[in-house]
Amino acid sequence: MTALRLEALRWLGRIACMWLLTASTLPAFAQNDFYTGRNPSAEKSINWVQCISVSSPTYCSSISGSVVVKFSAPGMTQARALCWQQPTNADPGSWGHDVVVAPAITLDAQGNGSFPFYADQFPNGPIIVRIQAKGDGNKQDLCQLQLFNRGGVVWDQGLPIAPPAAAQGMKLTFADDFKSPLSINSNGIGATYQSHKTGGGDFSGYPFSDNRGEMNPFSQIGNFLRIHASKNASGKSSTGLISSAHEDGTGIFVKAPCYLECRFLAQSAPGTWPAFWLLTDGCLSKDKSVSSEGCDELDVIEAYGGMGQHNPNFANYQVNSHFWNQPKPEWSVKGADGKAHYKNHGDIPMMDLGSRSSWSTTFHTYGIKITETDTTYYLDNIEVLRHPSGKLSRSQAFWFLINYAIGGASGWHIDLERYGNQSDMWVDYVRVYKGF
Repeated sequence: MTALRLEALRWLGRIACMWLLTASTLPAFAQNDFYTGRNPSAEKSINWVQCISVSSPTYCSSISGSVVVKFSAPGMTQARALCWQQPTNADPGSWGHDVVVAPAITLDAQGNGSFPFYADQFPNGPIIVRIQAKGDGNKQDLCQLQLFNRGGVVWDQGLPIAPPAAAQGMKLTFADDFKSPLSINSNGIGATYQSHKTGGGDFSGYPFSDNRGEMNPFSQIGNFLRIHASKNASGKSSTGLISSAHEDGTGIFVKAPCYLECRFLAQSAPGTWPAFWLLTDGCLSKDKSVSSEGCDELDVIEAYGGMGQHNPNFANYQVNSHFWNQPKPEWSVKGADGKAHYKNHGDIPMMDLGSRSSWSTTFHTYGIKITETDTTYYLDNIEVLRHPSGKLSRSQAFWFLINYAIGGASGWHIDLERYGNQSDMWVDYVRVYKGF
């Protein structure tokens, strides 16, 4: 037997010993027992509990280099952690990929655990480390630790050089990648944005606030706009909305044919409700009511956070076309067969499209194209819904809104307690194209 073969056998023996040691010390469970968002029917039986609490690093804080994540999950027996990663030599797919950064975290008798997180191996900027825990009786918890990575790999951030495919042949009329100081005030006059929905209607459980005072929800870190939702010790809360229309009727407007898109990342937690949407100028009446002619509302994305009882348990997102104060379009009325020709609403199965990741896993781009014939919604340049354009969509000008609502004014469930009553939406850019 040659020396080379002897050395090979020694290595095989070492590997076998390591495998036996690992097999004896790791919890006996299948990784796919954890919630993935990809099997709704199987995951309906999960008994969701909020038990994970991270003690270090602080929620919504900045990190760099190597950090140790410390947490507790009382009553749980198994835990793991994941984070989205940019393309690597081992996995060069352009979408990036999910990485299990800690596949089997040892928990002590009190449920305490920790794991190292090597931030330099992950994207620069906003990231979400997802900690999952599992216990007896099909109990599970999912804690989303929002962090800002000051190091890491700069990847897929900022305005792309090329226009999206849906905007080919159109002219870029507005773009903001939030590298310059945010231009915003309470009425929008003399600024780029207004910090309230023009025409009235504050629909968030945490009120939309302006950029003045201690509850200012807006800041810019790196090349991103941060919309910070929070509630202080006295119970006062705030969150943020930016509107391209101003109280005096000025602002950023565009008429069909046009294309608009926004790229962002937000946290899924009970009450979080990030959105990018458009309104026609019929919603901009001076008396803060919808005009008698009506108006169109096109919700490019409405995402609903939170797992467990009283929560949506929804890893995907919704698109909606509303035609306020108008008869339903003929194409949306169900015929004798019980079906409409087109849908003006869609639950978008983003866990099955493109990168196969949720709106709270990594950044995504949400777009919409309106022409005189069709209104088409996009996720990361993938068409997800199409219907004939509404009458007012074809004739009135649009303005856009980006907001991080927390709960609804009608009393949607909010529970950000374990996150220190705070949560972030990070906006990378927004851009508007006009056709000819």
